[in-house]
Amino acid sequence: MILIFSITDDYSTAMVINWLLHLKKKFIRINEDTDAKLISITEKDFIININGKTIHSNEITKIWYRRGDIDFVKNFNSQHISNYLSAENASLMEYIHFTFDKKDGINNFKTRDINKLHLLDLCSKLKIPAPNFIVTGNKEALLEFYKQEKNIISKPLNAPLSIFDTDDFIHLTYTTEITAADIEALPNEFVPTFFQKNILKSYEIRCFYLNGNFYAMAIFSQSNSKTKVDFRNYDRSKPNRITPYQFPKYYERKIKGLLDNMGLNCASFDVVLSKEDQQYYFLDLNPIGQFGMVSSPCNYNLEKEIALNL
Repeated sequence: MILIFSITDDYSTAMVINWLLHLKKKFIRINEDTDAKLISITEKDFIININGKTIHSNEITKIWYRRGDIDFVKNFNSQHISNYLSAENASLMEYIHFTFDKKDGINNFKTRDINKLHLLDLCSKLKIPAPNFIVTGNKEALLEFYKQEKNIISKPLNAPLSIFDTDDFIHLTYTTEITAADIEALPNEFVPTFFQKNILKSYEIRCFYLNGNFYAMAIFSQSNSKTKVDFRNYDRSKPNRITPYQFPKYYERKIKGLLDNMGLNCASFDVVLSKEDQQYYFLDLNPIGQFGMVSSPCNYNLEKEIALNL
């Protein structure tokens, strides 16, 4: 039986499940609002109840961690009791995650969050080129970095900020080019922020990786002022040209080494080909592995590939 961790409105999960149904593979999906109860844990087995169905851990053959988690603790009126039970639940979940992660599957709890600075450190050790960066909250240090690199950007270290306004319209933060005027407007000390050299690109590549296979797409975003810094700031009136893409084998070996080092058998990542030196520069990694935007345009049918791997 396949155990799927996701969230209620995740479209990509639903598309993979359609293939699981077609392939007649048994599965149970756990969303953030799923009714889950712990029956017991012993040194040999644990038993949980999911939406009224009892499952023994030895029945679980594969796990696909997409999103979300499982929670066995309910809210109590007493804050003191709630705090105590939250600590108890944290210890319990640490073991549950550990047990799930020993199962074969796609992604896991341990690798669901990746530290960008740790990632860049690994790139350096494995000789995978990435743009020069600085994390600073000091105006003078930032100005020196700007003078050195001439062209820089800023982006979040973690997930982008999203804010809903009074009309329920979402506002997202994108990668932003930083000018000398922007730096001049800053106070001498500010919140430590991630800045990076802006690589002038011939094109960028979005790639989905699954168990040793690379499914890449080249995006010709540099000719549009809206998308040349961040492809996600999409221009629907003038869509970027896209095409399936194949990395050279030497680069695939380098990236596989990086992902193996991080314990990832599935991920998506962004790379740019520099216009100046025709070299690949590694930009970002999503350890969950976003595949929808690559699957359909390039006819990769990744939903089926994931289902076959489960």
